[in-house]
Amino acid sequence: MIRRQFLVLSTTAAVVAHVLLFLGTGWLIRSSSYPDLGAVSWSYQIYYDYASRAMEGQVPYRDYLVEYPVLSFPLFLIPRLFVSDFPSYRIAFAAEMLLFDIAAIVLIVSHVSLRGGKAHVLGALAWYTVFCFVMAVLVVGRFELAPMVLAFAAAHWWFAGRSVLGGFTAGLGTLMKVFPGLVTLIAALGEAARLRATRGRGTATFVATLAAGGVVWFLIGGVGVLDSFRYHASRGLGVETVYAGAVLAWGQLAGIDVPWVLEHKAAHLAPEWGSSLAALAAPLQAVALLLVVVQFWRSGMTDGMRYAAAAVLATLVTSKVLSPQYLIWLFPFLSVLDGWTGSRVRWLFLFCCVITAMIYPGPAFAQILYHQGGAAVLVLNLRNVLLLVLVALLLFGPAEGATKGLGTGPGEPVASPGLHRVADGLGHAPLTEGENGHH
Repeated sequence: MIRRQFLVLSTTAAVVAHVLLFLGTGWLIRSSSYPDLGAVSWSYQIYYDYASRAMEGQVPYRDYLVEYPVLSFPLFLIPRLFVSDFPSYRIAFAAEMLLFDIAAIVLIVSHVSLRGGKAHVLGALAWYTVFCFVMAVLVVGRFELAPMVLAFAAAHWWFAGRSVLGGFTAGLGTLMKVFPGLVTLIAALGEAARLRATRGRGTATFVATLAAGGVVWFLIGGVGVLDSFRYHASRGLGVETVYAGAVLAWGQLAGIDVPWVLEHKAAHLAPEWGSSLAALAAPLQAVALLLVVVQFWRSGMTDGMRYAAAAVLATLVTSKVLSPQYLIWLFPFLSVLDGWTGSRVRWLFLFCCVITAMIYPGPAFAQILYHQGGAAVLVLNLRNVLLLVLVALLLFGPAEGATKGLGTGPGEPVASPGLHRVADGLGHAPLTEGENGHH
């Protein structure tokens, strides 16, 4: 089977599987009598309300608080332009997320087909599908797929030598949900190390995109934009974080029911228990990201995708908020990693996803909040410890299957002419079983 036919069939099969996944999950959310499962769609209500107020003539950020960055708002508004009632909006919004899911599939095929053979392509698609299946309720019930795609696309293009496109996409992603900007942390270092060749084009494009988006944001919302920043700055310590898990475990051992409060639409430890730890989160995030940068530099800066994933994960495990849907950000990054480390990371991450689904929308979250035994707290801490192990694996695991001559270092020239066709990933070079991408 020639390369183009194989890639088309593989992509089509994956898309069909994900369409069925979305349809099945949407039906499950809508028809389930399990309260926490049905309540997952509460986020749709938030998005619908944001968009409906804009349809009524109110200006987001200026007239009412929107907690998400400026480019997230079109995601909420576009489905509302086509429907008026909430049940129809849920369907339209899920369809919009499905489009981003399909984009992720195409990007994964594009990335892997340039590095490996048929088995590698099928393996990456299978892992991405399994991750989506395990956390399907959150995949369908949140908008995380959109910034996930922008982050992965930015890394895919930037590390393949298309730095301007990568920097632009990273800028758009940052204006949608901040974390895609972490790709720039890795890519910009690579550009700086090869400044004569790269001239910092990707970094300059990222900064220009971010600046232009910020101007537009303030033109729309005025000083009300600052309220969005204050909203997140004032958040306490989320119950699911690494820090809160340790506090809850200590409370179990000491026979103390650690109190919590509902604020910012989420559960946090009560201020007297969590405020001090929440204040430590930002400095610890900075230290964690510095460690990622140092390890990337020491590795020879040849595997940008791996260290971009490490930057995202290191930020999550040191954050004062660790919502369950945040794990979705890592799906495509970990699906395409090579070698011994990539294989171990995927299995460990799958276990983390299973545990996360057990916590929410599973029953463990309510058990944690209402102090119904120590098993749920143990499960939470197990998940968090495994996430820390994942960071260690990404940073210190063997650098097998890296990137000899494949142009995956930030700003490196593209080794294969076919790489310039990454938009569709359907070049015409033969793809054989022996091209497995391992070195």
